Amino acid sequence: MLRSLAPLASLVACTLTASCSSSTTSPAAPPGKPAAPVWDGAPTTVPVYDGRLASVPIVIRATDAATLTVTVTSDVASEIVPDAAPSADGAWHGTLNIRPGYALKADAPPPLTVDVVDSSGQHVTQSLALEVHKLGWQKHVSWTTPAGPQTREHGVFLYDEAAHAAYLFQGSGYNPQLKPLDDAWRLDVASGTWAAWTPTGDLPVAGGSRRAARIPGKNAYYVYGGYIGFDSTAKDDGDLYRVDLTDTAHAFTRLTSVSAGPARELHTVAYDAKGDQLIVFGGISTTPSSQVALADTWSVKIDADTATWTAIKTPKAPSARYGSFSAFDEPSRRLVVWSGAQLPVDGSDPVNAAQDAWALDLSAASPTWSKLSPAGTAPKGRRNGCSMPDPAGRRLFVYGGTSDGMKSEPGLFVLDLEPGHEAWTELDLANAPPIRSSGFGFATEDGQVTCAFGNDAKLYDDVTFLGYEGAAPPAAAAAAP
Repeated sequence: MLRSLAPLASLVACTLTASCSSSTTSPAAPPGKPAAPVWDGAPTTVPVYDGRLASVPIVIRATDAATLTVTVTSDVASEIVPDAAPSADGAWHGTLNIRPGYALKADAPPPLTVDVVDSSGQHVTQSLALEVHKLGWQKHVSWTTPAGPQTREHGVFLYDEAAHAAYLFQGSGYNPQLKPLDDAWRLDVASGTWAAWTPTGDLPVAGGSRRAARIPGKNAYYVYGGYIGFDSTAKDDGDLYRVDLTDTAHAFTRLTSVSAGPARELHTVAYDAKGDQLIVFGGISTTPSSQVALADTWSVKIDADTATWTAIKTPKAPSARYGSFSAFDEPSRRLVVWSGAQLPVDGSDPVNAAQDAWALDLSAASPTWSKLSPAGTAPKGRRNGCSMPDPAGRRLFVYGGTSDGMKSEPGLFVLDLEPGHEAWTELDLANAPPIRSSGFGFATEDGQVTCAFGNDAKLYDDVTFLGYEGAAPPAAAAAAP
């Protein structure tokens, strides 16, 4: 059993979806002793979702709240964190953090008990039942042309939360391979049906490997980079666009870039809302006569239709790489990048995959890259797999990709991104889609991530959703420090 002990200083009512009693049951105080502590709104049931932090606020009322001690006992990793600031209402406030991992059984969840003890030795015990929601591959959508888009690789999705629709933009086909496609489609997520999409405005030329970053709190995206042209005219696109999906015209606006970095493909982008900046890292820069892997990092500040680029210089940084797996953890303001291909040292290893994970911390006055040391066993390095960031769950799923340019690597892996709790876990889930490389996807507002398209022994025209059955998990937040 795991026990976490903390002096009480502050905790609050139940989670949004937890079942609650009005308070703990407190025994009558013996003569001469103060009244026993009372946990206001103590939950009887707490929903927990595979791999996602569950935080239960606690408020305890007592004669002398400052002297309270709370203990949590459970087989599940749990901790009690008192509020740092003193409370104004005289109660003890804090948070119970539960980290369920991925191994809990839905039909036999372990018990969790919280004990509250005051200075006179009186204590109140509250048992919490864990309602376990298992992660799994859920809906699988497939089709044949012309009912939906043709097979492709390196496309980009823009997800519309209001419409519950995913907009597919371009990519490249296989006849011939790497020739960019100039089409656009809308997937209705509920029905799994496709329709042609006709965006307007400053539409980019046909291209693949464009990258999109959603602007948090807005139904809008920045779209940057990718490859255009074909064969002797192949090169990279250095243009940056904004797309607002709340505008019924779905207009693209090409921004004017000032002091921009090199044009690139197979790169990483993320949007840092607190810093109001787009972050660009790495990729590969291609011209008809050369390819250069990039290790640069850029902050892009956007004012109206002008984007001003500033290089981020740090003492340490990831090696030059492309086709990486990445996720932005908004609570910690960290861009996490794992693996990707490096330029080969010799012909025996054309991918030369990086095996490390790095985090760019944007919360400091001077952003810094640091190499991570996650617990667990990392997957084999690779490039161009389904990189499935789950912003709501603060994690990055890795599915497929190639380490040798010939075959796709098996297995589903997840990297937990919470600072101090970074860890790799390999998941064995039923109904997995065929393994592949060069796939791509999107995340939904209810915590699902997807893997779509790509290729391996065959070409794929499908979208598979990874998430939870039943009620959607609450949005993730930073754990109490």
